[in-house]
Amino acid sequence: MMTEPNVEPSGQQPATRPFTGDEYLESLRDGREVWIYGERVDDVTTHPAFRNCTRMIARMYDALHHPDTQAVLTTETDTGSGGYTHPFLKASRSVADMVAARDAIAAWQRVVFGWMGRSPDYKGCLTGVLAEHAELCGPYEANARRLYKDCQEKVLYLNHTVVNPPVDRHLPQDEMNEVFIHVKKETDAGLIVSGAKAIATNAALTHMNFAFRIGQNAAGDK
Repeated sequence: MMTEPNVEPSGQQPATRPFTGDEYLESLRDGREVWIYGERVDDVTTHPAFRNCTRMIARMYDALHHPDTQAVLTTETDTGSGGYTHPFLKASRSVADMVAARDAIAAWQRVVFGWMGRSPDYKGCLTGVLAEHAELCGPYEANARRLYKDCQEKVLYLNHTVVNPPVDRHLPQDEMNEVFIHVKKETDAGLIVSGAKAIATNAALTHMNFAFRIGQNAAGDK
């Protein structure tokens, strides 16, 4: 049974808040293209290969709103939204912040008996850095700050993918550009990319796939 989010004493919900379990499940019905055993998955929330995981994650989101667990699992946002978030998705600025994040991570894992290692909080180690060192992103500093804000306020579920597929280890990287993920076109709406990355754990169940490069740049890359 899914819970309803708590409301403020005034009777008003915060301007922004994390997903509930039902909202998380609905967010996965966004037309994403997932294939398994040569067949496209119509709905990851009902497919036998994914449905149990999606419901366990939904329980985690519901716990953020449940009176019995909300105190340890949430803290006020630092974005000015007036909402609440998982402590690990908020940049730690004190020992107390770090302890609160640790306790929330442990409490969330108890909800799923420790079986969801790549849970929605695990990329907090990345988004927290985006807040404190956004200037390192150069001309994309505003993007970094916006990603931190969005992830914190909604508790978005991110995964990452780093490794290039080992198609042919004998070829230099610049001869594999059409295989590896690369930008085909830049538009006002964003980048159009093509190619592949490997080991994107839980990508079928997340809201964003954070892809980045590891190793040397190929010849001609920016």
